[in-house]
Amino acid sequence: MTKTAVYKPINPADLSISNDPYTGRERTDEGKYAEIFRKVKQGQRIVCPEGRAGGIAHAYAKWLKKNVGAKQPIVRTKDRCDDGKGGVWWLGEKESTPVSTVWAPLKKAA
Repeated sequence: MTKTAVYKPINPADLSISNDPYTGRERTDEGKYAEIFRKVKQGQRIVCPEGRAGGIAHAYAKWLKKNVGAKQPIVRTKDRCDDGKGGVWWLGEKESTPVSTVWAPLKKAA
């Protein structure tokens, strides 16, 4: 049986006010991987730590859509390559073909 978290209310006496400035990280529009994304060419591998390829691939696909104009980029990953590291590749773009199904001839004419 697992324990559930016990709710403990915050005591207002424990709160205080200070004049410390905010020291969080600066956000950029391009993202933290933009420098390496700009350098890599289609078909090249982005070498990354083992098990981290999925997150980098997601960021890469979003970056390609925003900065390169790729509508449906094909980004593939491998969590562990022969050298023991992960890999991310941009292989091109999906062709936009209309979806056809086997049910199309069975539709009744309206």
